[in-house]
Amino acid sequence: MGRRNRKVGKLDDDKQIAPEFAVQKTLKMRHRRWWKRRLLRLGCLGIVALSIVLAVLLVTSTVMTKVAEQQNVCQPDEEAPVITINGDEIITLVAGRGEYTELGATAIDACGEVAVEMEGEVDVNTAGVYRVFYSATDNFGNAAKVRRKINVLEYHGTIYLTFDDGPGDYTAMLLDVLAKYNIKATFFVTNNGDDAIIAREYDEGHAIGLHTASHNYAYIYASVDNFWADLIAVQERVARITGYTSKLMRFPGGSSNLVSRNYDGGKHIMSALTALMDERGFNYFDWNVDSKDAGGATTADEVYNNVISALKIGGESVVLQHDVKSFSVEAVERIVQYGIDNGFIFEKLTADSFNAHHGVNN
Repeated sequence: MGRRNRKVGKLDDDKQIAPEFAVQKTLKMRHRRWWKRRLLRLGCLGIVALSIVLAVLLVTSTVMTKVAEQQNVCQPDEEAPVITINGDEIITLVAGRGEYTELGATAIDACGEVAVEMEGEVDVNTAGVYRVFYSATDNFGNAAKVRRKINVLEYHGTIYLTFDDGPGDYTAMLLDVLAKYNIKATFFVTNNGDDAIIAREYDEGHAIGLHTASHNYAYIYASVDNFWADLIAVQERVARITGYTSKLMRFPGGSSNLVSRNYDGGKHIMSALTALMDERGFNYFDWNVDSKDAGGATTADEVYNNVISALKIGGESVVLQHDVKSFSVEAVERIVQYGIDNGFIFEKLTADSFNAHHGVNN
């Protein structure tokens, strides 16, 4: 009986504790529902706030765009457009020997680009002074006008600038001058100097000729075999650098030199060598305008005067200079300017060019 009573008593205790757990469970459920409602309200408020921010940004962007558009609207002014001529403002050509390419002009004002109108014609076959005019008018009636001057000169001759003994310390400076005026020249090279200079000469469109590898009179004029071996050595150098096998050449001292008599043992080597060049398909060139930079002249002024005073009016002038002489290189720009201003054209030598041969004396 006592055991039974104890079990009943335990069940009674459980019945008394159960309602406490029920209350706790109810409270927890209410607490959770309260947080859910709270979070839901907060989420709705966040969405509303985000929408407001986006709306404000949109309005601000629209306002700023309108302000920018208003600021970009051109305001009336009294300033004319600025016209820029493309290319040189003064161009010199030789009648029948050059082409004129119209490069046009551009114009701009505070509102942006302005249309340019052009008037004028150039007859490249008739000597004279020609003008091409460029005009532009903006939206407010402000106008500007500029002109290009084209001098078409009578043809006074062809100049072949040729340079021996390089490459040297001054060849790069010379190439810069020639590039400035778009002048092509001829370089009779040796085994001196940097390969890169020969590569540049070739890449910039100049003619590469041969002047023997050593330029050693005592060796090259001692025998035909010696000369030939020395010539082929420099030919191979040029071919290795450029991929081009040159057959243009100039004898050290020229074909008329007498110094060869000192070394050939009376064999009249120059007569043999000039004949050999013809037989083997080489074209040799002398000169008919001597700058005297290898003897006599010591300044750029002397070189300049020696050259321009000896130019062949109406004919062809093969000019001898040396790009290993600093003062001779310094004279080149003035020679070029003189030629351009006085109706001469400049060409590089080719197999078909005037060769200016001297009389062979040995």
